[in-house]
Amino acid sequence: MPTQPTITIEISVPLSLFDKCRERPIILLDILTEQQIGHIKAFVFDNLEDKDGAPEVDSLDISFFKYSEEERRGSFRLHFYINRRFCCSDVESSRQDYIDFQFNYTHEILHASAIYFNWNLM
Repeated sequence: MPTQPTITIEISVPLSLFDKCRERPIILLDILTEQQIGHIKAFVFDNLEDKDGAPEVDSLDISFFKYSEEERRGSFRLHFYINRRFCCSDVESSRQDYIDFQFNYTHEILHASAIYFNWNLM
């Protein structure tokens, strides 16, 4: 049985900002480097079954940020759009998708990982 595609990212998050992420999860996107954002976009692209229309991952957003002090573990949902432009027919399409990350937070480093499931239903 093939393994599911997994992404792992490490984000340096000072405690003061980590506390703010609980109330405003979007702050986490501001902390991500361009390289990390590029890594996420490339991961999604690489795991799309259908690459017709030159798909681009765009409009990232974060919600459902949860954290347990006792377990030092949490989760968040990364939303994004997959936009396509079919040049031969001038047709565009867009669909929203997401990845649920699980993380632990130690020594001001957020270690997050997720499995991407491509919801491509025919």
